[in-house]
Formats: sequence, C-alpha cells, structure tokens
Amino acid sequence: MVTATDGRGAWRECRVDASNTLVVNGATTNEPVRSSTFGVAFVPVKAEKPETTIRQLVEVGVDEIIVIAPTRRAVAGARDRLVDRAERIVREACMQSRRVFLPAVHLGLSLNDVCARSGAALADPEGAPLGHAHRLLIVGPEGGFDDGEVPGSVPRVGIGPAVLRAETAALVAGARLAALHA
Repeated sequence: MVTATDGRGAWRECRVDASNTLVVNGATTNEPVRSSTFGVAFVPVKAEKPETTIRQLVEVGVDEIIVIAPTRRAVAGARDRLVDRAERIVREACMQSRRVFLPAVHLGLSLNDVCARSGAALADPEGAPLGHAHRLLIVGPEGGFDDGEVPGSVPRVGIGPAVLRAETAALVAGARLAALHA
C-alpha cells in the first residue's frame, strides 16, 4: 500500500500489483488548505549543504522556503547548484514526511526583498518571543549579518537560548513556526 498525492492537498491510497503497476485503492481525500502559511529564509554558508536544510524544512512542515542570494558572509553559487535539484529534493521530502501540499521554494531572493515581506522577523538569540504575527523567520549566516544588512525595522525574535549553527538555526526556526502555527 502507498499513498499518492497531487501536491495540492488531494491524496488517495493505492497499491502496487504483481506487474508493478500502481492501482487505485479507494476514494480521493482532500485535505483543507491551512488558513495561514509560514516560512523560513536562510543564507547558504560555507560547508553547509542547502539541500539538507531544504529537505529538513519540508519534513517539519514549512510552507515556504527561501534561499537568500549571497550576502557578505554567504557562499556564492548555492542558487546555481540548487536550480536543477530543488524540485526533486522537495518532492522526495514530501514523500518521506507524507505531506500532501508541496511547499514553495524560492532561490536567490535578495535579503532586502525578504526583509520587506509581511510577517518577516530575524532569528536572534536575544530577540523577543516568537508570536503568531511572525510568519517568515530569516536565519543569517554563521556570525550573523553585518551591521546595516538587515533594516532596524525588521523585528528580532528568539528561537531558543543557544547560539546555533546556521543550518541548525534554520531547522529550529521551521520547527518552532510549525508548532506555533499548527
């Protein structure tokens, strides 16, 4: 038995028969669309595997994933490496976690454009508590963003008491948002 989905909320049980053919087994179920979505934006950094971060964010239930264009501390070229693989990574992670909605993935958005989005907040160990108004958490590179890279108008929110590696911070941000908006 397996489940098959269209990535837009519809799914149904199927089975594989003796000739290795997928056979429908039951009616289609349509899951309701969430009333609000949430996302994580992160900067790929040296030695990080952005593919792993994307995969983990999909598996914890993030609706939108943004790979920010290179900043002063980010590795250039991450977008180019991901263009061909991002869709496959997302589909495989959805299969693993049995998600029936494909999340949106945006590659190479500028930090300024990400900061301008409604509900955006910067993950900061000394930030205010995470709240329902926060819909998009921005995770910076190791050592954080340089002074002036993130406008002062972008709220700073905490995702935990520890200073985390960038790839760990992205996963924690996604998990915290998923728990908050569940």
